[in-house]
Amino acid sequence: MPKSYRVKFTLTLKIILFVILYVVGIVSVWFISKDDLQTAEIKFKMMEYAYQMDNIILEVRRYEKNFFLYQTTTALEENSKYVQQAEETANTVYDQMVYLKALPLIKELKKAIVAYRNTVRVLSDGQILEQEEYQKVVSTTRDLGQQMTEKSARLLEFERVQLSNIIRELKSQIATMTMVAICFGFLIPFFAFFGIFKPLRSIKKATAAIAKGRFKPVDVINTGDEMQQVMEAFNTMVYELERRQEQLVQSQKLSSIGTLTAGVAHQLNNPLNNISTSCQIAMDDCDNGNEALLSNMLDNIYQETLRARDVVKGLLEFSRSQDFKLRTAQLKDVVNRSVSLVNSQISGDISLVVTIPENLILPMDVQRMQEVFINIIMNAAQSIKQEGVITLSAEVDKTEKQVQIEIHDTGPGIPKEIQGRLFDPFYTTKEEGEGTGLGLSVAYGIIQQHRGKITVRSEPGQGASFFISLPLQEAVEQLS
Repeated sequence: MPKSYRVKFTLTLKIILFVILYVVGIVSVWFISKDDLQTAEIKFKMMEYAYQMDNIILEVRRYEKNFFLYQTTTALEENSKYVQQAEETANTVYDQMVYLKALPLIKELKKAIVAYRNTVRVLSDGQILEQEEYQKVVSTTRDLGQQMTEKSARLLEFERVQLSNIIRELKSQIATMTMVAICFGFLIPFFAFFGIFKPLRSIKKATAAIAKGRFKPVDVINTGDEMQQVMEAFNTMVYELERRQEQLVQSQKLSSIGTLTAGVAHQLNNPLNNISTSCQIAMDDCDNGNEALLSNMLDNIYQETLRARDVVKGLLEFSRSQDFKLRTAQLKDVVNRSVSLVNSQISGDISLVVTIPENLILPMDVQRMQEVFINIIMNAAQSIKQEGVITLSAEVDKTEKQVQIEIHDTGPGIPKEIQGRLFDPFYTTKEEGEGTGLGLSVAYGIIQQHRGKITVRSEPGQGASFFISLPLQEAVEQLS
């Protein structure tokens, strides 16, 4: 079986074929119009000769009438002169009308002119004719003159009709060419829209979504050309960006875990010390048989074990990598859990104040929102050099169907010239080795995934406030 090959119509090939068809159409119309224009030019020339012939014959008839009325020699001479002009003009037209439809008419006209000339010559020879014969010659002359007039008028009318037909045909061709041009005028934007602009618009919307942290691929349009390849390559890029962002988030999370490890160790040290002390007391009093004391010590051991387990569980939940998934959770619980993880890393001179309503429930990815709060709290704490307060508050905006969360610190504030770059990846104002510059960038991406917004407001010497807007459950359902 011979292998069949399918022609691949690339965008370049489509444009080239479109242009070729357009040029061929214009050239074809030009050639057709050129022939008609040349024919029209000939017809205009023939019309000129026909009018000239008609005028000459009218002069012939006028001097003929004068001769029969006044019998003057001058009138007969003028008549003969115009007859000669008519014959010469007829010969000229005949030579140029060899391939034209009016050739039979000019032949008839030539015959009538020759016959008229011969008849008039009898009168101009000066022969004395009898009255009856003279009247016969006069009658024949007038008949032949009438025939010349009629044939000349027919020739003029014929050429006029022919010229009118050519002009009508040219009008039709111009109208057709105009319609074709209009059709091409509609086809070009149509082709450009579906072949180029529509895919580009899809890519533009997807790019804008990526800028907001939503990595959504575009629907590939089966155009079979470079635009389809671009869209497929774009989807590959979206997939890679999404994967790299996950790696970036995980990298920042591991960095945060490294920062939190010392604090977690300190938090674990307290319950372990209490467990050790309780065990020592229980062992010392074991022989005394004080059951109440032993029960109390075992209860202490159990409670401190639960406390240590909660610390480890919180750290493990924070470090675990999982897919983005919204679920309803109490905002205050998420904030308190984040505060407990960073509390030991914050100087004792800095107070953490949480003023969030108990019943405020939001759809969120708990793990990722916890990471947002940890990053912002740690940044705020590092900006406060001495005593200070970090306040986390929230209020519901029922009009906008969202919750406004504010994280305010009493630090030195953020200069206006760098506020616009705070959420850029790898941008940091810390000394080398003290920060990666990814914390706020990752927080920005997480808030965008929640279809929310994060902004900063700060004045020098008045601290800084980070505002996080998150949609309520009903708003999320409407957006889904």
